[in-house]
Formats: sequence, structure tokens, C-alpha cells
Amino acid sequence: MNRRGFLYLTAAFGGLGLAGLAVGEGPVRGVSTGRRPGRCCHSDRDDSMAVTRRSSDNLAYQGTHILTHGAFRSLASRYESDTGKRFTVYGGGCDDGITSVNAGGVDLGGLCCPVERTRAEGLPWVQVAWDIKVVIAHTSQPVDGLALDALRDVVSGRATRWSAVGGDDRPIALVYRDHCPDYIEPVRDLLLGNRQDWSPRALAVDTDEMLVDTVARFQGALGVVSWVFARDRVAAGELKVLAVDGVAPDSAEVATGRYPLVGPLNLVFKHWHAHRMAGFFEYLYSPAGQSVMSELLVPVPPGTAGDPPPELLSRFI
Repeated sequence: MNRRGFLYLTAAFGGLGLAGLAVGEGPVRGVSTGRRPGRCCHSDRDDSMAVTRRSSDNLAYQGTHILTHGAFRSLASRYESDTGKRFTVYGGGCDDGITSVNAGGVDLGGLCCPVERTRAEGLPWVQVAWDIKVVIAHTSQPVDGLALDALRDVVSGRATRWSAVGGDDRPIALVYRDHCPDYIEPVRDLLLGNRQDWSPRALAVDTDEMLVDTVARFQGALGVVSWVFARDRVAAGELKVLAVDGVAPDSAEVATGRYPLVGPLNLVFKHWHAHRMAGFFEYLYSPAGQSVMSELLVPVPPGTAGDPPPELLSRFI
């Protein structure tokens, strides 16, 4: 980092930033000022693994960590408790899911981006939920919402101070995670035309958990992240969520299409294995399954989106 960038970050974090951390608290781990190469949609946690052996009766999933932590781990527990059948959920990211599905290691792969123009294009798929992306800020900021165009100005670097969007006269410390760089990432597409043209003054982090932690710690910070990772920090009073164009990021507004910051959560297949998969989808679309899905996500009814296997189409859609 050059001297100018260092001074900007110090000012943006209000005296508690990287300079202060270097003395008193240690560095913000995973924070950088540039992009780093890596796998698309890599896992936030060290639970990513390739699946190579499993029981013929054991349904298995691998893919986007949003679906893993947002619903499927809880769903697996409920599914086994209610039916006696196993549903194994592995961590990882979109590319992990695609690779493992193509290799036959798992039945279901999860994507947090549209299937088109990914390595899963051509595979059967079905959308099972919407992920709510929320704009989060430090609780000290008096701003309760942003216009979508103002958010575009912030993430691109055209607006650099909170006073430009109705807040305090302090620098905006934008924190972002530029995941799925090779795919059409929905929020990046909406805000930046899918270009990786984030503000040159922004902080890039490696994981969603680092993003929410950084925004919670520093006045002036702002970021966009899945509600799956923001909810607990918001409930604890450590973060605030901003409306977008006056619309709150709740399930009802997502379902009507009024809230703009959303991403599809898709399941991709290679083959339909009825003895493992039919019962799972029956449970997924049941009231019990939809209750689990709706805790952090917005469930999508069967038939809403996708190119499902004929067996799934005839059975549920």
C-alpha cells in the first residue's frame, strides 16, 4: 500500500483503523486493498471437502456456503429427525459443488449465481430460494437508507463521504468481498454492471464473516452481504441494516420484487436418483421444509425457475 492509501484508510476508520490496530489490537485478518486470485465462491470456513465415497442411500450436497449455512445444515437435521433418512451437507463454494456433481461425488450442487455462463450450464437445475443481500453500516451512522443510485456511487467510488448520502461528514469506508469473479454475481451485476470496478479506496476481504466483523468494528464502514451472515450481528445491536430506495430488506418485499438486492440460490444435478432424491424434495417443499428455508432465506415454490430433471418436473411441478 502506498502512503496515500495508508493515510486514507487511517482517516476513513476514524482513528481506530489500520494504524491504530497495528499498535493496539493486531491487524484485521483477511483485509487487503487489492483483489487476490482464487476459486470462484470459495468457502468462508475450513469445511470445504470433495466427496468421494458415500452410501448409496445417502443424499449429499456440496456448494455455496450461503445455502449451506442459511438452510441446509438445519434442514439436514430436521430431515433425518422426521424421516430417518440422511442428508449430508458439505461446505465449499459454487465451483466445489459443480465439480463434485460432475464427478458423481454428490447428488446436488449449490450455486449463488445464475446457472447461465457457469460451468454448470447444460445441467438440470432448479431455484429453491432467494438470498437477501443487505446493506450494513456501523450503528453510529444516522443514515437509515440509501437510494440505489447512491449505493452505486458509493461502491464505484464516486461518493466517498457519508455527508454525500445524508450522514456524518466522515469518509465512507467501503468493505467488499468480490466473490464469483468469473460468473454473473447478482449484486455486482446490479451495482457495477458485473464489472469488478469497486472503489479504489475500498477494503477487500476474503470472507463474508470478515466483512460483517469489519463493518461492525469501525465507524464510517459500509458493506453489502448476505442476510445469512448479518442477522446475528444485527440482532446483537452491532450493525444496522439500511433500506434501499425506501424498501426494507424483508421476505415480503423480496417476494413482490420491490427489494432489489437479491441473489438466486440454485441446485444443479447430473442425474436424478429417485431413491435418494424424491423423498428429499417432498420434504423440502413440505410445510416443515419450507419453514426451515424461510428462517434466513426466501423460499421459491416448485416450478418458479429452472430447468429441472423430467422426473422432478413430473412429480412436483
